[in-house]
Amino acid sequence: MSLIKQLWLAIVVVMLTALGVSFVVSTLSARDYLQQELHRKNLDNANALALAMTQLPKDPTTLELLLAAQFDNSHYEFIRLVEPANQTVIMERSIDTAAIASAAPGSADAQAPAWFRALVPIRSEPARSLVSDGWTPFATLTLKSDPAFAYSSLWQGTLQLLTWFVAGALLIGALGSVLLRALLRPLGRVVDQARAIGERRFISTDTPDTPEFAAVVTAMNTLSNRVRTMLEEESARLEGLRQAVQHDAVSGLLNREHFLAQVAHTLESDTAPRHGALVIVRLTHLIQLNESLGRATTDALLRKLADSLKAMLPDDGTWLIGRLNGTDFAILAPALDTPDALASTLTEQLELAVSNSLPDAYRALPVGIACYQRGDALPQLLAHADVALDRSELLPDTQPQIEHVNPATRPATDLAGWRALIAQALDTGRFHLAQFPVMNRHRELLHIETPVRMQHPTDDVELTAGDVLPWATRCGLLSRIDETVAEQALALIAKQGTGVCINLSAASMCHAPTISRIAELLSAQPAAAQQLWIDLPEGAAFRHGVEFRALCRRLKPLGCHIGLEHVSQQVCRIGELHDVGLDYLKISAAVIRGIDQNPGNQTFLRGLATIAHTMGMQVIAEGVTSHTEAEQLDALGFDGLTGPGIRH
Repeated sequence: MSLIKQLWLAIVVVMLTALGVSFVVSTLSARDYLQQELHRKNLDNANALALAMTQLPKDPTTLELLLAAQFDNSHYEFIRLVEPANQTVIMERSIDTAAIASAAPGSADAQAPAWFRALVPIRSEPARSLVSDGWTPFATLTLKSDPAFAYSSLWQGTLQLLTWFVAGALLIGALGSVLLRALLRPLGRVVDQARAIGERRFISTDTPDTPEFAAVVTAMNTLSNRVRTMLEEESARLEGLRQAVQHDAVSGLLNREHFLAQVAHTLESDTAPRHGALVIVRLTHLIQLNESLGRATTDALLRKLADSLKAMLPDDGTWLIGRLNGTDFAILAPALDTPDALASTLTEQLELAVSNSLPDAYRALPVGIACYQRGDALPQLLAHADVALDRSELLPDTQPQIEHVNPATRPATDLAGWRALIAQALDTGRFHLAQFPVMNRHRELLHIETPVRMQHPTDDVELTAGDVLPWATRCGLLSRIDETVAEQALALIAKQGTGVCINLSAASMCHAPTISRIAELLSAQPAAAQQLWIDLPEGAAFRHGVEFRALCRRLKPLGCHIGLEHVSQQVCRIGELHDVGLDYLKISAAVIRGIDQNPGNQTFLRGLATIAHTMGMQVIAEGVTSHTEAEQLDALGFDGLTGPGIRH
């Protein structure tokens, strides 16, 4: 029973007890008072009437008229005149009991119910007085007042007392409820915090003024702070491990192994842009520079070169930069449409940042650019980049050289063309969902991944998300696509009865109307919402933290699962999500690739899985290509696997 109900029950019990005691005391006191007043009235009236009769002639007619007049005007139960010698009744007037029984509603006789009269009887003592005829006693006058009006007065007083008690009880109850709600408001926050901790969302709340609540909140805040500190420390340790395993120690860039794994993933991923370019910059004569400038100066020069290349990367984090070996630095530029402009920018940037710091004999910085299409083999792309680099090295001024490979055939070539193409596909229902299984560690279906596909409205060509979504973003149509994907996913859940995972873009996450419409879809289908999984980009959760938390607060209560995909670069910030309540992390295929042969990444992923499980999240591996990788991931504590090596 809630505290509000207990309060009302206590008020009812107390008020009923108080009413009962007050009723008994008040009613009995009022009855005694009324009995005394009736007795005084009887005495006064008997003496006055006897005196009047004494002064009048004693003929029966005169006495009868006086007795009748007094009886009719003063509400008596009876008036009796008795001969004193032999107690013979000379004359008498009394109430008609039949008339009392049939009294009209609202009359004095009918105002007090019979049960009340029986419960609280009023005794009206008769009064006697002597009527004289001269000096001789004539008769004894006895009268008794009718107690009907006394009963009526007592009954009305009782009703008024009851009314005031009921009104008082309601007022006290209302004030008590308001006061109790105010007192329990901190308890609501305590319950919310306890529920959040139960969901492994380690939040902190303000300490309430109520000492009892303050002690509980302080204890839970201490727990949350300790867990948060532990997660931050563990995340920092993992970040250090990631840096050591995946980054070059001198330049701080991605090392060869991890950079090439990222490039291979980009070439194979359906969600990656359809085309792009790989850039290799070579610092020639590194050995000679070490000998002439010294190791420390050369290392500083390498870091300066790395910083100048990083300054060219866009803010959205889609480009990658790494160090392939001692002399070669590489940039992966997905969705690059203008390699010539990039070559020009590189020449200017390298000239300003590094060339002026090099001796004249070693200023050559050849640059090779190889364009690629999704699906190209990694060795082929590296070979073309080496060809372009060799050509640049042979030129006197080492101008960047571009190697075009498999020029792209594009469904549209400009923004207007893409806008018309995507809008037509949306209007004609040309978007659909591909299906790929995600299995748990027991190789049972966890959910189905459903990347979006677009069928060309006129050609028999299927375009992947990487082909369409970059242009949809520029055309302002990405929200419509995400809403269409959500609708189709819910329909697929209703049809197959299995969990379905969709990808939600960062742009839609930051667009409140889109989130509201998706929330309406989920609210309309609560059963299907329980089986919907929503992937969000790793970077978006940290670049747009406010919008990300707003999305989680809006959609998670509807029952859907929310997680991050392609997790790899922001591991050090995972602890920042301690208060969000994410359901899972999907680890990037670039980290998973070759995990069975990479002890460094194994240690890193084992620690990441431990942190995720501490925060109540499942850990799912993307891009698993072999049975040996799957077995190694099981040993590392992963909860789910997906990729070409996983079959349903």
